[in-house]
Amino acid sequence: MNQIVEEITLVPVTIQTENNEEVLTTNIKVHRKSNYYYFSSKKYLKQFILWILMFICLLLIAGPLAYYISYAVPTVKTRNISRDIFSEQRALDYLYNLTQYGSRVRNTRGNFQARDYLLSQIHRISSTNKRHLRFQIELQNFTDLKQNLLQNILVRVSNTTRTLKNKPSLMLSAHYDSVEFSSGACDDGSGVVILLELFSNLVHDITLSFSNMDLIVLFTNAEESGLEGAKAFITEHRWQSDIHYFINVDSMSCNEVASLMKITQSQLVIDYSRVKRPRANVINEYISKLPLWGSDYSILRLNNTRLGYDIGFFLDGYTYHTPLDHSTRVKEGIIQDLGENLGILIRNLFRKVVSIPENITDTDPLIYFDILSLYLVIYKQSTSILIQHILIISTVIVGIILVGFDHIWHRKNRLQSCNDHRCIYFYFQNSFTIRIISIIIYFISNIISIICGFLISIMFSWLMSNIRSLAWNGNATLAMFLYSLPYLISFLIVGYLCNRYHYSILRKSPKNVSEVNENRLKNVHFNFEQNFSILLFYCLLMMTSILSNQRTFYLILIWSIFICPIYLCVMIIEFIFHWKQIHWTLLKEKSYWLYLPLIISFLPLTHTIGISSYSLRLLIPLAVKVFSFRHLFGVNIVISGIVFIPTLFIALNLSSIVQRIRYFIWILIVVLITFLIVFIIAIARQPFDKNHPHAFYVNHTSTSIYRVEELKNVPMIIPFASQSASITVLNYDGRPLSPLLDQFFTENNYKLQNKRCRYPIDCTFDDTFNRKMSIKQIRIESIDKSLMKYTVVIQHVLSYNIYISSTSDTQLTIWNQFNLPRTETIIDVTLDSPWIPLIQLDINIQRCDISDSPFLLSFTQFMSDSVLMGEGNCSSIDDNAILTINRT
Repeated sequence: MNQIVEEITLVPVTIQTENNEEVLTTNIKVHRKSNYYYFSSKKYLKQFILWILMFICLLLIAGPLAYYISYAVPTVKTRNISRDIFSEQRALDYLYNLTQYGSRVRNTRGNFQARDYLLSQIHRISSTNKRHLRFQIELQNFTDLKQNLLQNILVRVSNTTRTLKNKPSLMLSAHYDSVEFSSGACDDGSGVVILLELFSNLVHDITLSFSNMDLIVLFTNAEESGLEGAKAFITEHRWQSDIHYFINVDSMSCNEVASLMKITQSQLVIDYSRVKRPRANVINEYISKLPLWGSDYSILRLNNTRLGYDIGFFLDGYTYHTPLDHSTRVKEGIIQDLGENLGILIRNLFRKVVSIPENITDTDPLIYFDILSLYLVIYKQSTSILIQHILIISTVIVGIILVGFDHIWHRKNRLQSCNDHRCIYFYFQNSFTIRIISIIIYFISNIISIICGFLISIMFSWLMSNIRSLAWNGNATLAMFLYSLPYLISFLIVGYLCNRYHYSILRKSPKNVSEVNENRLKNVHFNFEQNFSILLFYCLLMMTSILSNQRTFYLILIWSIFICPIYLCVMIIEFIFHWKQIHWTLLKEKSYWLYLPLIISFLPLTHTIGISSYSLRLLIPLAVKVFSFRHLFGVNIVISGIVFIPTLFIALNLSSIVQRIRYFIWILIVVLITFLIVFIIAIARQPFDKNHPHAFYVNHTSTSIYRVEELKNVPMIIPFASQSASITVLNYDGRPLSPLLDQFFTENNYKLQNKRCRYPIDCTFDDTFNRKMSIKQIRIESIDKSLMKYTVVIQHVLSYNIYISSTSDTQLTIWNQFNLPRTETIIDVTLDSPWIPLIQLDINIQRCDISDSPFLLSFTQFMSDSVLMGEGNCSSIDDNAILTINRT
């Protein structure tokens, strides 16, 4: 019986009688008995769930596979391999030697020893070369803002047979200083040793003659304290005008493979695309413009006369500027990977015919991104704009044509057009108007859903910043689920409410037939209207991309180029089959709309999720370290914004499917339960561990007062008047400090005097009785009254950073200023006038060794999941002495 009913429904109704309405009504009832509702039966819900599960399983398989391919590293070359081939083992030998000196803060013991070690290796590599090459090795002296005498290290390689004046050069640069408490194995020890090994490779490569272009290797100092070494080179060194290309290597954490972050001109990516494993994305250029970044590249690119790259290890920078940045944490193979890529890039640049460019402009910038680190997709921005224009025009024109032709066909074939109870022309008298209104409603529904989803994400970000601000720290996947699910829930609810509003409008519209209840009305399919509204939304996104002229919006084109053509083709085929009265079971049941959006979105979705995960792994560690507690809401907003991108496209593709499912409430319940599980995991987990530590800043300062009320016998020891010492622990991620300090006091019996905490940002307490003063003795050695000159001798602890200042009416001469390190400082104080009643000297001694602070040493050992954040200066351990001499 069911078979007969199905056959009858396929026969067009051609009887023209007054009882035509009754026949049609009868046919509807037969269809109801055959359970042929569109997406209303459990069959379609099961299909939907099955396809969703299959799609998730496919992502779970493809995700790890794509990750493995994208982050694969080559086999490590041994140290015994030929000198012209890059060897990670040789580079690591350099690294172990470089980091053995500990912290390499400018103007410290480790900094000077690292300088000497690099010079020795450059001389050794140069001396082993037997070719006709000229090596110019130089130390560029410069002074920083505190008048410390520092050095940049340079070596220039040229061909002795072709000595041209102002010959173009390719420069490789890295900085050899580090921050306090950190040996700087990755930042930037990795860059230094990679350049050392590349320097050896290139001078031993007989295929490179250096006849057209010289090689310059620059190791800058004081990068961590304001890029001062790079500034000195660009402003003062004679070689800076010869540089045509430069490659700067700087990193944050050697946990993952390197990537290209910045280039001065987008055309340079063409040369980079020829390396073995090109990892680059135009989005990196915009991320690196955030105030979180700063490297020598920013200085070297000035004047717009040099073409340059900025490359390094930037992912998962949880150990950035901490004591955990040591050589044992360097992931095997990543040094080899970057070294081989740079070797190919450098050789390709040497083989190009070059000339010094002037006023370089990027008139038609390139858009680029890698596919699984195997291939770099590159195309012009003008090409992107052209393709988007074509897609927009094609989508709108094809949609208008389909609507117009379908309306004309139904008007000419009224009886044939009314044999399908799911067709809008069966129910509505003003069907054309209903169709246009439906497209507008669905289009506006998508916009409102996205806006509401985004607002919910902001509200959830505010909630998380107050409940557990850094619950996602160390886990980018958790962050993606945590912020995408609230958006999806809001999108689904708003979409459902708009769909209900749509049906409420339809119920009030004139009908062709009587007794049309809401259940029957739900069987009217608005398949074309829903999908065309989605295509119109893609057109809106593409228009935004075109008008904004931002290359980072290339993701819109990636999605549009997959979605728009396929959706248009399917809709055209549907209409043609309908007009020709071709009965195809697949088209009749419409079940392909369950899996078509999932299939066609798989590739762009995989790429978008990969880029979002990459961005989170790049920004989360920096955001935690840079933003203060007051801005943790801003951090959560940033994370939410990154997650918003893939979630937007997922929601768009699923919206038309979900709206066709009668069992909407079950889908919503599943998503809500999933969100609750993820939320509970985020709240319950410990976001800090040894691999993703909690970072804090410490200032351990002391002040001692020395006062002379009356000058009697000279020489004389200046009497000590008073002393004070305090420790301030600064926490920028909102973690409460007072409970930790209380526990520290209980377990270590360390006296914390007069503790004052401003919860939860910082705590300050008196450390006078636990801290030894750095000033041992101050004495006035001699006085020359005729010259109004006093000679003062200060005996202090061993230090490289001793700074003396005075009031403006006195002149200071430090006799042994550049004797470093020293335990004694000799000063001549000359008065500008004999009527000066009071002489005051401010003595500042800074140290970078954590053992100089017993508190810091024991505190860091106590907190296994916390690490000190260092600065480019010795600022954490700071001792001050104030000397006043009363002359009246």
